[in-house]
Amino acid sequence: MRELVERVLKEIGGYSSKQIEIRPYCKRRLAERNIEETLLITTLFSKSLYYVKEQMKTFLGKPEKRYKLIFRISSKYSLIIVVVFHQKVLKVINVIKTSKGVEKQWQKEILK
Repeated sequence: MRELVERVLKEIGGYSSKQIEIRPYCKRRLAERNIEETLLITTLFSKSLYYVKEQMKTFLGKPEKRYKLIFRISSKYSLIIVVVFHQKVLKVINVIKTSKGVEKQWQKEILK
């Protein structure tokens, strides 16, 4: 698990903030959930990533490898960011701000 976290942090470090593309669905979710775009971007480039899960999803009929990233943003909240790494662009699919209760559920899953 730790190796995957380190690999993903290194991969994110290869992008600049100008190479971040937030998909329209994610922009709607940001507005609905009152999450600032600046918080999303600064968190994405922070080193507070503590959990990564790989996912295979279909997008426009093609398989797409996504990463669910969980960052600790304070003692009470975490930010879940779902991304896809492309050659020149890092696409942000979704973002969710969670509380301590949800974090406890993730901790149980991590320990499995």
